[in-house]
Amino acid sequence: MLEEVIASRFDYAEMSQRALATHWLPLSAAERAEFVEIFRSFLSDRYAEKIEGYSGEQVLYLSERIEGTYAEVRTELRSRKVEIPVDYRLFLKQGRWHAYDIVTDGVSLVKNYRSQFETIIRAGSYQELVRRLRERTLVEEKRPGRRE
Repeated sequence: MLEEVIASRFDYAEMSQRALATHWLPLSAAERAEFVEIFRSFLSDRYAEKIEGYSGEQVLYLSERIEGTYAEVRTELRSRKVEIPVDYRLFLKQGRWHAYDIVTDGVSLVKNYRSQFETIIRAGSYQELVRRLRERTLVEEKRPGRRE
């Protein structure tokens, strides 16, 4: 259920395009659709457990800035021990705001993956990146105790 709510507010196609940067352009429509699905599954597997682990933390709205069809919403995740800034970058699509990046404590999720993807593609190939993402996702799915 959590995944469905997140998927309705995050634009995984936009995230994928931004994370692949120039490597997105030469891909066919089918390859793009495949990558979006693989990246969505990968992100879901990597972060679902972390999200489910939050309890007792508060998310505080700090501010928002809107420039045309783009916006940034600044929040802070607070617990008794830490305060972590979490900013959401959004764009307006068909009358609704969709997130395309999350910046946690100053680190952009999209930029982080763009850098990692670039390294893998340069050292190997786009196919190597897809293989690794699939492999990591399968490992997470097979891990004992993983909730469905």
